[in-house]
Amino acid sequence: MLQPLKAYRFFISKTHVKLCYCNFIKHDIHSVGLNDIPKITVTDIRKLLRQKGFAVQDGYTSFTTKCAICSGDEKKGDSKIYVNKRTGYFVCPKCDVHGDWNILERLVKRAKIEATIKDYIEKMHQNACQFQKDWQNILDNTKSMSQLNEKDVLDIFRLFEYPYHHEANKVMSDVRISTDHTTLYFPLRNAVEKVIGYRKLQAGREEEAESHGMHSAGLFWCKAHKVSHNAQAILVPSIQDVLHLAAHKIPGSLVWLNNCNLPPVVLPTLEGYQKLCLWGDWDNMRTVAEKLGEERYGLVTASETAAANLSLKTLVSEAKPAAHRSITTFSALRDDVYAELTNIDKVRGVKWRRFPALTRLLGGHRRGELTILTGPTGCGKTTLCAEMSLDLAQQGVNTLWGSFEIRNSRLARTMLQQFAGVPLEQNLQNFHKYADDFEKLPIYYLAFHGQQPIKVVMEAVEHARYMHDIAHVVVDNVQFMLGLGEEREGDRYQRQDTVVAAFRTFATARHCHVTLVMHPRKERESEDLSTSSIFGSAKASQEADNVLIIQDKRLTAVRGKKYLQVAKNRYSGDLGIVPLDFEKDSLSYQSKKKNKTKEDPDKLLDQYFEAYSINDQNYDISETNKSNEINKSQNKKQSATTYLSGILNLNRTS
Repeated sequence: MLQPLKAYRFFISKTHVKLCYCNFIKHDIHSVGLNDIPKITVTDIRKLLRQKGFAVQDGYTSFTTKCAICSGDEKKGDSKIYVNKRTGYFVCPKCDVHGDWNILERLVKRAKIEATIKDYIEKMHQNACQFQKDWQNILDNTKSMSQLNEKDVLDIFRLFEYPYHHEANKVMSDVRISTDHTTLYFPLRNAVEKVIGYRKLQAGREEEAESHGMHSAGLFWCKAHKVSHNAQAILVPSIQDVLHLAAHKIPGSLVWLNNCNLPPVVLPTLEGYQKLCLWGDWDNMRTVAEKLGEERYGLVTASETAAANLSLKTLVSEAKPAAHRSITTFSALRDDVYAELTNIDKVRGVKWRRFPALTRLLGGHRRGELTILTGPTGCGKTTLCAEMSLDLAQQGVNTLWGSFEIRNSRLARTMLQQFAGVPLEQNLQNFHKYADDFEKLPIYYLAFHGQQPIKVVMEAVEHARYMHDIAHVVVDNVQFMLGLGEEREGDRYQRQDTVVAAFRTFATARHCHVTLVMHPRKERESEDLSTSSIFGSAKASQEADNVLIIQDKRLTAVRGKKYLQVAKNRYSGDLGIVPLDFEKDSLSYQSKKKNKTKEDPDKLLDQYFEAYSINDQNYDISETNKSNEINKSQNKKQSATTYLSGILNLNRTS
């Protein structure tokens, strides 16, 4: 797997600009800082390229021009470079170089390439060469699906639970299969159909797809026969949808978007298609649709396929854009209502595996909602929130952490220990193994610490959502962002209401779940916290879809416990409590499985007689020894009877 180049991150503090290098024991933390946010416009990009003599071709999502790196190489031929209109991120499919706008800007402005840029390009080329060697090794040790007979293909489809049809091996002809038929390798191609990565699926773990190589810049697709490459593409969320549509001979290229993720670096791969069709529900495809040209895509939902009496070919050909829908009547809402009723598990959201009791109350983690988490000082709000977000990230929920109270390195250490489940300081020999696995999780961190203006924070959040398809934003905590806005007028409550309103609007408009950690007002320790205990006005609890309160009674009662109270649940209305038992070794609140097996009194009785029975001896003993043995046995019986009665009484009591 190609490792990203380590980069320095800049962020603005209250008084000066600091240089922040996020490094967690030689392992990079995915950080998002102010330096990552491009300060350019579409006009600036076009103007600079034309001033330097580059012919610019305007596309749907990118500008296309000749590559300044490999344009002079005759082996590369006529190479094109794609520049994203919104971020300025550039990609050259032929020379495998990509990067931020500031790198391309330095390449274009300077006649001679700087030494640092040369090193950057050389590192990219080395990574590309290393991947080609790895991919060739896979080709040498695997078989193509097209080389298998129909019986083997059928057995493989049954193992992976894929829909089968007689031309399935043609659809999957580019897919490689391991010799034991338990692992599939899907090649990921770029705009010039060059393999730059692969997606690995193992039988029994189909939901945990592993991407290798420059996977963020490539896609897997299969092309229908007798159809030009750039005519039409249907974007689907799973490989099952690819096979299902291929069975109906839908014209066009079937493109697999894993978990509906579409990083901006992949957009050049779709630039050549004249028409795009999004296959799936609108909630999951909304972020994909925002990155594509509105004039060339349409949407087909699951409810439409179930309710319509039309063929799939007709539905795809007549798909209409879903952006800017004005819902004014029930007829416009009908499809959405039907989709919720037929996909109730998906509507409930992603289920927590570590907190099943919380899943039973809330149903799951849903996009577009705002959650408030509060609790007394030192009760473990950050630790609990870190584990809840880690649970979701392990299930593929792209998460952005904004830790304004504690530093990212300390937060990452806590989450790594929760991920490993063991104390790290006692298992240093396995640290790199845990860190390598943790690095694969889609978790990103805002490179901020301390108080920050809400405008700066929202710019970084918006940029991260666009670049990394963020589905969950965590802010810890709101109070640290207060008091540094451009307008300092107004009291503290009004500034907090501004922060809550900004994240409420972001969650709804961008279809992203936002979790805000907030401190409560100072209350008596003997009193329980409630929704009215949240610091500030009532706006926070009113705007929130879910309110979670940590109640800690360990210091106020002899048998006091700590538990999580669901005080508000807008989705289902179910309220209740979730016990929280903290395990210090793993820094985890994960619910423990209770041992429901009770010891049988008859079994205890048999164990007693076995332990205290007097076996016959195989050798003779004297009369005096016999009397001594009888006395000893009587003493044993008396003590054993007392022991047995104690056990039985204890069992009855329990």
